[in-house]
Amino acid sequence: MDASTLIPDAELERFADAVISIANRIEPRGLELPGRRRLTPREILVLHEVAVTPGVTATQIARSIDLQRSNVSATLHALERESLLVRAPAADGRGAGFTLTEEARRDVAVVRAHRSERLRTASADLVREVVSISDALSRLARAIGEDPRGE
Repeated sequence: MDASTLIPDAELERFADAVISIANRIEPRGLELPGRRRLTPREILVLHEVAVTPGVTATQIARSIDLQRSNVSATLHALERESLLVRAPAADGRGAGFTLTEEARRDVAVVRAHRSERLRTASADLVREVVSISDALSRLARAIGEDPRGE
């Protein structure tokens, strides 16, 4: 029996609600960037995935952020048209992947700074406490994104 099955659903639901609430307060409707249009939450997610994994493919992004590949492809094409992404050899050596342009790197830096600033509006002690579990939250994100059948 997995240890997580011993945790009552109500506690898991409360945790999930808190995570969603935090995400919505950090980026409620995307982000207006200086001198350009508002980036949508989906565009921000896609840019983040490309930033952390240069050469990532549309299929890999879709799997990572749990969206339909067709939606990710449309977002990638829009970001390419705006000169924020360029095609590059895929990180796994198969097909085409994507990398950020210099302009997109600056935009990602603005998004990250905005996130930090939003988090700084809470008390330093509280933020310090929550940041201390960042690694565990990252592991959780990877674990719940994995296919339980190993596919």
